[in-house]
Order: sequence, then structure tokens, then C-alpha cells
Amino acid sequence: MRIECKACHKFYTLPDDRLPHGKVVSFPCPACKGKITLDLRIQEEKPDASGDRLIFKPLTEEAESDLSSDDLKKRIIKRINDLPPMPKVLFKAREVLSDSNSSFKDISKIIETDQAIAAKILKVANSAYYGLSGMVSSIHQASVVLGYQTLEQVITMVSSSSLLGKQLRGYGLQAGILWKHSLGTAIASRLIAKLRAPSLENDAFSAGLIHDAGKLALDPHVLSKRREIDSFLRDKSPSFLEAERHVLGFDHTEIAHDLSQKWKLPENHAAAMRYHHTPGEANGNLLAHIVHLADHIAKQSGYGSGPGFDNQPVHAESLEKFKLKSENLEEISGQVKASVEEITASLN
Repeated sequence: MRIECKACHKFYTLPDDRLPHGKVVSFPCPACKGKITLDLRIQEEKPDASGDRLIFKPLTEEAESDLSSDDLKKRIIKRINDLPPMPKVLFKAREVLSDSNSSFKDISKIIETDQAIAAKILKVANSAYYGLSGMVSSIHQASVVLGYQTLEQVITMVSSSSLLGKQLRGYGLQAGILWKHSLGTAIASRLIAKLRAPSLENDAFSAGLIHDAGKLALDPHVLSKRREIDSFLRDKSPSFLEAERHVLGFDHTEIAHDLSQKWKLPENHAAAMRYHHTPGEANGNLLAHIVHLADHIAKQSGYGSGPGFDNQPVHAESLEKFKLKSENLEEISGQVKASVEEITASLN
């Protein structure tokens, strides 16, 4: 971003990935010590008279109301770049873990490049959930004890905890609510896969964890349209998903698909995120059915995803695909409750 000091008129270029998007920030000008203020809330870009510099202006509710649903979706997809990316260590770790010639030493070196993530991994590895309380003292030891598959799940989990732990005002979710729902869905997804599709266990955990990430990008726009959404929920349907489609012209699952492409996730993950509410439209994608069931189980376990999402029916096709009955879902729900609390406690 190129900015100008109003006092001395000097220009500075700031790297976008270091800016606290969504906030108003102030700092002294390096040249004259005058105050520079940046409004980094939802914005649109407009060229100034010279045509070669951008003036940043808050995007108002009125400005959004003038856009068609297609144009609004394009704008939101463009603004996906304003979301913090998944930590690089996650992608590097996945590359190493998928290499049959890699060693525990190789993966340890990757993880140790991000000390914040490394510290969280050690805390989770020593949690009651993995039954290794106090036994793991190094990343190398955690790699050996947990094994590649479990280690990848832990890396994915701790890498996304901050991203998914944010407050979403548009959806009425306090900080930490979406994270617990996502974690519950990930654990339930892994348990379903372990029972009925073992080869998908790792993918199921990852897809379950980030299935609602589209809400992160859509939240400011949902907030700006809350009056219309609330009216729809009150007068037409209690389904927030339908409200999104009616008011915006699309829903958070469509945005999630685009977000998954930004994060360079596998196509089966993208499909699971896109169709976790409508798995019958996923052209037989098993992950979509797994995440759909897991999403329901997480809500049954007390980890809802917000008003208007918690009373959606389970698709019979998903139950039939994995030969699951209501008692199976209740059993998994019990395991999810205990697991979420244990893991959440270890990350605090």
C-alpha cells in the first residue's frame, strides 16, 4: 500500500501482509513525526486524478447496495487477499510429510522455523487428548511419538487456531465459537473416516477444520446487510444459509471454495467446503458427506456455528453412504465433547 503523510507530503510503501486489516491504525511519520492514520476496514480502491495512485476509502453499506450479486462476489473474492494466509510452515510441512524419502529430522526442522507454532505443537502433543502428558520435550520427539499422520493433523490444527478464533460480528459469533465448532467438526470427521473410510482420515480432519472458513471473508458483508438478513430470517425462513443466498446472491460455501484455491488446497478439500451443507450436489465426493455429518455432530455436541445454522437436517444419503445410524452419531458426539475441551485447554 502506498501512503502519504498529510503534514510533509512524503510517500511511503507499506507491505500489505504486515498491515492489521480491519482496524484503524496511527503512527508517526518517519520524516516529520506528524501523525499518519490509516483506515484499514472494508475498503474500495479508487484512482486519484493522476490515475497512478490509489486513494483508499471505506466501503459503505450504500456502496455495496449498488452492486449486483455477481459484482459483490467478485469484490469479496478479491478481498480474500486481505485475510491472513495460512502459515507457510503448514504448506512446507505438508510437502515434507508427503515425501516418502523425508525423515523425522526433516519435518522437525520445518516446524522449528516458526517458534510460536512449535510451542503450540508441544503443548497439544503433551495434552490428555494424545495421552502423552509431560512425555514430549522436543519437536523431533513429538514427530517420532505421534507419527506423520497425527503430526500433520496437529500442525493443521495449531496453524488455524488463531485464524478461526476471531469474533464474527456479522454471524453473531463471539471469539472462539467458530474455532470450537471447527475443531469439533474436524474431530468428528476423523472419527467417521476412521470407522468407514480409513484412507480419508487425514483429509477428513483437515477439511472438517476449515469447512466454514468462507464465513471469515463474508462476515463484514453479512454485518453490513444484517437488517435485510434479519428481516428474511423473521419473515421468510429461519435458515441463515438461505438468507445469505437471498440477500447476497450466494452463500459462505461458495466463498469457501475460492478461499481454498487461494490456500492451494486439494480439490477434494475444496469440494467438501463448497458442499458440506448440500453433499448430494458434490458428485459423489466422500469428504463432502463426511464433513456434512461431522458438522451436524459438532452442533449436537454443543459446538454450534451460529444462529440460523444449528437446526439444519442431516441428509439421509450421507447416513446411507457410511451405514451410520443416530446411535452412531451420538457415540461420536460423546467423543467430540471430551476431545474439544481437552485440546482447547492445551492451547490456552
